[in-house]
Amino acid sequence: MAVRIMLLLATISGAGVAAYGLFVDKSGQAIAFATAGLLVLGVALAVGGFLLGMSAVGNGRVGRSGRATLLALLGGLFMIAAAGALAGAVVFAVVVLL
Repeated sequence: MAVRIMLLLATISGAGVAAYGLFVDKSGQAIAFATAGLLVLGVALAVGGFLLGMSAVGNGRVGRSGRATLLALLGGLFMIAAAGALAGAVVFAVVVLL
């Protein structure tokens, strides 16, 4: 339960920092805020998706196929969102370096 709460807090804080860097901050540090926020968001979503996938496997072994399918679908969506966030962080990091 504590891991889920920490992942929820990391996801919310990562999204908040990324949104602040993208939409609010007008200084030279805007890209750095957005990159850091997207990195934290991507890692938190990836870990959450992995945990959802493990839970789907466990539910499938017990015989709860409906719940397992729903958890696997949700875990896949988390992984896709994590890939997008991490790709955005890499793009912003490359922009800063060039």
